[in-house]
Amino acid sequence: MKAGKHTCEVLKSIRKQIADSNGIAYTPSECTFSGECTGTCPNCERERQYLERELSSKLKAGKALKIVGIAAGLSAMVACQEAKGQTTVEENTSIHREFRWDLYPSSFNGMMRTADVELEQMQEMAEFVSEFPNDTFLVESHTDERGSERYKMKLSEVQAKYLRRFFIERGIDPDRVIAIGCGSKEPMVPNAQDEVEHEQNRHYTLEFYSPERLEELENKICSEPSELLSKDSFSQVLEEDSIYAYGVVDERPQFPGGVEALGLYLRNNVRFPASFTDVSSKTRIFVSFVVEKDGSVTNVEISKGAVHPLVDAEAVRVVKAMPKWIPAKHKGRVVRCRYVVPVIFNNDN
Repeated sequence: MKAGKHTCEVLKSIRKQIADSNGIAYTPSECTFSGECTGTCPNCERERQYLERELSSKLKAGKALKIVGIAAGLSAMVACQEAKGQTTVEENTSIHREFRWDLYPSSFNGMMRTADVELEQMQEMAEFVSEFPNDTFLVESHTDERGSERYKMKLSEVQAKYLRRFFIERGIDPDRVIAIGCGSKEPMVPNAQDEVEHEQNRHYTLEFYSPERLEELENKICSEPSELLSKDSFSQVLEEDSIYAYGVVDERPQFPGGVEALGLYLRNNVRFPASFTDVSSKTRIFVSFVVEKDGSVTNVEISKGAVHPLVDAEAVRVVKAMPKWIPAKHKGRVVRCRYVVPVIFNNDN
C-alpha cells in the first residue's frame, strides 16, 4: 500500500473510532481517489466535515465528547510514514505539513475550567508529542470572530500558554513547544452566523513546527497594528510561565533548612489515617508539586505509589501545608520548578 493510501485508511479508522465512541452514525466509504490520497481528497473532506458538524451539535447540547484513544493511531500514521526507506525527505516534510490535530474545548473563556474528557484529550496530545522527541510543535489557540481584536488576541494567548504549560508539566521539553495565540485570524467557518459555527472556530490546534508555517501565522496576525503583539514576540518561547524539571535548573528549589529539615517536617506531620489499616508496615508515596517563583507550593498531585484515597489525600495534605520554599534559579532568573518528594507512612505514624 502506498504511503498516501495508508494515511487515508488510518484516518478513516480514527474517524470511525470517534464516531462509535460518541454514538454518531458513520460508515467509511471506499477511497476511489485516483491520486495519492493523504486524507485531504474531496471525499475525505466531506467525511471529516460531517463528523465535525455532528460533534459540534453534541457539544452544543451539553454532551461530553469522547475523543480519547486516538494518539496511538496518529503516532502510528506519522511514524509508519517516516519509517526508514518509506518516504523521501520531501515526502516526510509533506506529512508533517499536512498533520493537524484540533481540540474543541467546551469552555473557552480564559477561566481554565477544564472538563475531565478534555483533560484526557489534552493528555493524549501530550503523549503524541512525546512520541516525537526530535520534533518541535506549534500549539495554536483560535477564537471565534466576536469581540474586539484586543480581547480575542489576549484570550487566545492565554489559552495557548495554558495548553503549552500542560504539556511541559507532563515532561515535554519547553524548547519543543511554541504557543501562539491566533485570535480569529484563521476561522474554520468564516463569517459564522450561529452558535454551532462559532463553536467550530473556538479550538486548539497542534501542528508540527515549520519555519514556513510560523511565518504564515506571523503575517496573518501582524497584518494589522496590535497593542499586544509584534513579530519579534513569535520567535520567543513563553518562558515566564514555564515549569522546569528540577534536574535541569542551575539551582534547585530548597526546603527551608535543607534536606534534613524537609525529612523532619514530613516525619512530624504525616498522620496515618486511623480508619485505614490495610497497608504494609512501610508505604512510600511520591508526591509531585511545583515550587512557584515566590516559593509557594502548587499543583500538588500523586506521581507514583498511590495506595488508597485516604492515604493519598494525607500525602497531598502534608505537602500542601509546607512552608514556602527557596525557589529555583536558571540562567540567573527565578523560575517555576517541579519537584518530587517521597512521603513515607509507617504503622506507628
